[in-house]
Amino acid sequence: MAEVVYNIAKQRIMQGLTDLDTTVLKAVAIITSKTGADNPDLTTLTAIDAVGTVAFAAGTRPTLSGLSVSVDNALDRAVAGAAAFSFPAEAVTALAMVIYDAGVDTNDGTRIPICFYDTGFGAGVDLTSGGLNITLTNGFLRGT
Repeated sequence: MAEVVYNIAKQRIMQGLTDLDTTVLKAVAIITSKTGADNPDLTTLTAIDAVGTVAFAAGTRPTLSGLSVSVDNALDRAVAGAAAFSFPAEAVTALAMVIYDAGVDTNDGTRIPICFYDTGFGAGVDLTSGGLNITLTNGFLRGT
């Protein structure tokens, strides 16, 4: 479940510009500091990266696959989901991650952040010896 959904993502989803089961979505690990990266008013990855000492890991940004959107009538919500994915081994400590729309935009100055997560990262996850596997058991975004 997303801890923060960026306002720009809410707008684009409602306008039909970001389709959560067909758009190319990627994830990037946040390193150095996550303070301020969860501000829902930030509109691009560059804007997130420019906050204080926030920085993105330089390694591969995994593409989310198995995208789906479903209805959960029992809990009165819609759920966007994806298959498990992994951040590769890299000599950094991941503090959080951002899932973003990589479907149209070609650089961080125009890429749209969808959601920010830091649950499960604790004080940080060392990626040096094997990377990090991410499983989004209950989806990555819910609409109620």
